Amino acid sequence: MNRYIYFYLLGFFLLASCGRDPMVINPPEASEVYITEDMTIEEGDSWVLDPGTRVIISPGVTIVSFGDIFINGTEENPVILEGSDPDLGWERIQVKGPAQNLIIHNAIIRNGRITSFQTNNDFQNVTFINNQILEWNDAMARFWGGKILIENCRTECINRGEGFLVHDANRPVINNCIFMSTPDAIEYINCFEGEITNNHFENCNDDAIDNNFCVNTLIENNAIYFAADCGMELGSENFGSSTGLIVNNNLIVGCAKGIIVKESSDINVTNCTFYDNLVGVEVHTSQDSSRASTLLMSNSILAEHSENIKQNENTIANVKVCLSDNALPEGDNNVQGSVLFADPDNNDFRIISNLFPLGTSANSIGYQSP
Repeated sequence: MNRYIYFYLLGFFLLASCGRDPMVINPPEASEVYITEDMTIEEGDSWVLDPGTRVIISPGVTIVSFGDIFINGTEENPVILEGSDPDLGWERIQVKGPAQNLIIHNAIIRNGRITSFQTNNDFQNVTFINNQILEWNDAMARFWGGKILIENCRTECINRGEGFLVHDANRPVINNCIFMSTPDAIEYINCFEGEITNNHFENCNDDAIDNNFCVNTLIENNAIYFAADCGMELGSENFGSSTGLIVNNNLIVGCAKGIIVKESSDINVTNCTFYDNLVGVEVHTSQDSSRASTLLMSNSILAEHSENIKQNENTIANVKVCLSDNALPEGDNNVQGSVLFADPDNNDFRIISNLFPLGTSANSIGYQSP
């Protein structure tokens, strides 16, 4: 394998940085690249990493880019970015406008993080691995504005830091990802028309999904197992309420709270299955709020909870066509009785009960595996 020492790259880059045409920094394919101190990619330049490249970064190093980054691995030969000291890791890649693109396909990012400001972000088949003791808001990848498309990615963490944190974005999409031991694995703040779909979450030591001050997010076809706080926290963290959130066909198992609707937000929940949570759904409105938090829930199943629906004052919970083994608020065509699943111990939540709300069947109620 070729060894591409950053010292030489940096020297060439500095000599060429004045009065020159835009430059592409592209080490040889399948090389080892050593970055030993902070690096800046200037406006108009690009950093390109081809399949099989391994970037070895010293502790504390930050790569700041005002130009585009293209990390182009393949499934057989991913690009790897990792620390020279596995115990200390490295700091981050920070991409800022006037950069337009941060494209990462088929890569492994170990013990480092990414922040991006107002760029086109396209992540495909990226694995983030963290075993560092991070602060609570040190996300694996954090975005302010821009375009966000994250698909078929994975986080493997030790319940420190966060997963993907998105601020102030229109139509962010996170789809078909796996999150292992990642607190606040997906968090949207002040986002519009976003999607969180077909994701799998396990053992999050906080929430799995957060939506704060968001409008019209689609949260669909997700499976959440064992979040220490909430499977989904839908509302705000003092930013303002969330409205028009659609929560459809999700499975939430073994959480302290399956879903919490808070701070005068309104949420529509359909075809979800809640199992073995301490509280299935909580609806909460702050005492000083003039507008109620609102839950509209239908065609869903709640089983094995200490409490199915928890409400405080000044909240609305309209629950209809639901099946539960415990009491539900008054609503149309709800049924209370035994709830039987195919094999919940092995995460098979196909419903086999013969007791359904009026006009429904096993194929029209609760979570259906996509």
